[in-house]
Amino acid sequence: MLSAGRMVTGCGGRETADGAVFVDKGVIAAAGPRAAVEAQAGPAVPRLAFPEGTLLPGLIDTHVHLALDAGPDPVKTLQAATDTELYPGMAERARRLLATGGDHRAQPR
Repeated sequence: MLSAGRMVTGCGGRETADGAVFVDKGVIAAAGPRAAVEAQAGPAVPRLAFPEGTLLPGLIDTHVHLALDAGPDPVKTLQAATDTELYPGMAERARRLLATGGDHRAQPR
């Protein structure tokens, strides 16, 4: 369970002071005021508190930089490449990204 001094949810940016998120088997099971979420999580669930932080439950950053490779200086490589050199690498990285498939929910670590 994660808790923070502030939690922002939904498209409208609804704020909850002293919010928490309970993740069960990689899926958000509860999000809301800390006291309510703690009651659902039970006492055996590990807790991480970030009193000065902000939780954004469900926010998934799905943007990628297909033009950047994994080399030691991807920006330099990008700047030096022609379109003809760049496009095949971008296509390959897109293919690899799409091939990951499967369950994209958060997984416990």
